[in-house]
Amino acid sequence: MAPKKKAAGAKAAAGKAAGAKAEAAKGPPLKKAKVEAEGPKWEWRDGTEWKPFRAEDCTMLEGQYESKGAKAKFCTTAFSFNQGFDTIYEVNFENMTQTNKDTKKRREIRRQDAAGKAAASWEWWSDGAEWAAYAEEDAAVLEKAFREEVTPFLTKNLSFNKGFDSLYIFDFDVMTQVNSDSGTSRKIQRTAAGGSKVFGHVEGEDDGFAKVLLAGKDADATAGAADGAVFELGLPPALVAAQRKRGAQSLRKRKSDYGPAVSKDPHGRFCFDQMLKNEKEFCGEWVVFYHSYSCAAILYEVQAAVGSVLFRFKAEFAGLPRILAHGFKHIPDAGKMLKEFPKWKDKDHNVAFKAVGLCATSGLLAPDSEAPAKSVFLMGYSVGCLKGVLEKLLGAVGVPKAQVVGLAKDVLSLAAAHGLDTQGHPGGHKCKSGRSGHMLQIFLRRELCDKYVYPAFPYGVPDKKRDLPLSKYLAEKEPIEGQVRITLNPDVFLRATCARMFTYSADPTYHKNRPAFIKELVGLLEPILGHEDVRVKAAKGIFGGKPPAWWTPEDQSKKAAMPLARYAASSMD
Repeated sequence: MAPKKKAAGAKAAAGKAAGAKAEAAKGPPLKKAKVEAEGPKWEWRDGTEWKPFRAEDCTMLEGQYESKGAKAKFCTTAFSFNQGFDTIYEVNFENMTQTNKDTKKRREIRRQDAAGKAAASWEWWSDGAEWAAYAEEDAAVLEKAFREEVTPFLTKNLSFNKGFDSLYIFDFDVMTQVNSDSGTSRKIQRTAAGGSKVFGHVEGEDDGFAKVLLAGKDADATAGAADGAVFELGLPPALVAAQRKRGAQSLRKRKSDYGPAVSKDPHGRFCFDQMLKNEKEFCGEWVVFYHSYSCAAILYEVQAAVGSVLFRFKAEFAGLPRILAHGFKHIPDAGKMLKEFPKWKDKDHNVAFKAVGLCATSGLLAPDSEAPAKSVFLMGYSVGCLKGVLEKLLGAVGVPKAQVVGLAKDVLSLAAAHGLDTQGHPGGHKCKSGRSGHMLQIFLRRELCDKYVYPAFPYGVPDKKRDLPLSKYLAEKEPIEGQVRITLNPDVFLRATCARMFTYSADPTYHKNRPAFIKELVGLLEPILGHEDVRVKAAKGIFGGKPPAWWTPEDQSKKAAMPLARYAASSMD
């Protein structure tokens, strides 16, 4: 009997050890441990509850934080709950996460001061184009809601709101504040201890694109002639019929919920209604994506006007995010971008990506993890100073050097006269409504989807679960959601037979005035691009050599004109 008892005991011990290892893999033990009374405290999230690390773990984390900095990432086996198991844990201070490398289990962590207060500050983007601090009592209200993950957070309890009784809507997913009475939307940010803006403004589409323009041709990896892509478009009638029956891409098994900010705004509701109307018209042969932006609007509009003169681009209907084709010689499509992506330590903040890529979502109403359309529409998705960028762009599209500064001032003045928010640019102005957001609705032929778009997580990390390929996911799955990254090759997106785009501006004045603004903007460019030799030079500069085969040197702006009814129809036959 003794051997059996010994075996049973060994089996029980082994089972106990295995259970302990499994428990360790889940993260820190649930039992609260004593923490040193002084010095910053470290905690980990268990569901909705924050629990303290043991004192020795706090000491280890704080030592790494002080020595490596608030943006550091490191691997360790030194957690007290990991003794005897040697599991590797990755700690990321920038994202404030702890990840078990074996099980891939990720937990949120946080750092607090000795009094138990969050080591963070709150700021809002002021009219003076700078970050301003909230009053201490307001910061406390926001911090409490943020910790409890209440988003959107609605409150009237703010010091600057006394006597006005306006309802303010805070969205902590995209960090915006909206006054529901006036519709004014502002960017906000939360800065963690040590200066790490983990939850605040990070480099957005505007900032990243600006860096590409300021970097110039040095951002491009290779040279070579643009040959021009040739496509044979055609889909099986049964597929088109099936997609038409499924209806608007954003409404497939999803309620028509515009969110608290847009729902309270008449103009916002109008824009969303129109975008869904477009989706219904185009759902047979086309897929749709949404790109949010703010400060970069004037850059997109200038590129659209240039595209109208040189390439017959339908500028009246949409801005043009990318026109400089140099980077596309190295990264012409999504397949090449995916090959290059592992080389980019800064992921989609890499200058090579910003030269050719665009961040977007695949649904207007989907609750995506980054920049959901209904949350960011009013304000846009980024805030930044774009000093010198407009001038750089004008030079890049063929404007003579002696005329660049004067033309930039004229462009900004014209934009302000039509109500476009240009406060991100020196000498620019804030729009009257305070709504600086714009939404670019991008329709792409289903046949071209997989060549130029890939499904992504935040920061452009490929999402393999939706890569069925992506065109199959968009045609068959419901509801549709998730981010994408688009290689916005102008050789494709300048052509209305391949892609159609529509701009919707949150400011109602500019939205109404935009067609007139574009017409006058083209007029401003006419003295520079009005001669054929200048247009040829500009086209060569934009494409970095030989223009594509489909390009001709005559002024294309009149040929670009098209009635809305025709452009907004899925077929132009």
